Amino acid sequence: MAFSTDLYYLMNNDASINAWCNGGIHYEHLPENFDITNTWIVYSFNKVSQQNCLNSTQSYTTYNIIIKIVAQDTLRLELINDYLVDYLNGKTYNGFQDIVFTGDDHTLDLEKNIYMNSLSFSAQYTRNSYV
Repeated sequence: MAFSTDLYYLMNNDASINAWCNGGIHYEHLPENFDITNTWIVYSFNKVSQQNCLNSTQSYTTYNIIIKIVAQDTLRLELINDYLVDYLNGKTYNGFQDIVFTGDDHTLDLEKNIYMNSLSFSAQYTRNSYV
């Protein structure tokens, strides 16, 4: 499996997350002219480092995962924020060996009256095969 496929599964296959995000869950960016009255999640990732075994084969790769929540309601934002941290922190799935919450960053857009929170996670991932 690939990192992006496994992350897509984790982000899109939880009933609570899907129920709270009536705008949807998107990779990399929001749709153009997104409806600011909806709640949205946008996630992205990047590779940080690779750990090798003594025989030079890849042991695991470390990734940063960034998840941005966009909402007009601060209570909903906090609910989703706390749920995502609890849901992903310590998670193992397929190639994911561990996911660890590393911090968050709150922002707001007064003009659009929306609140945003970006969650940061560090993930150790082992590829099952190199297909």
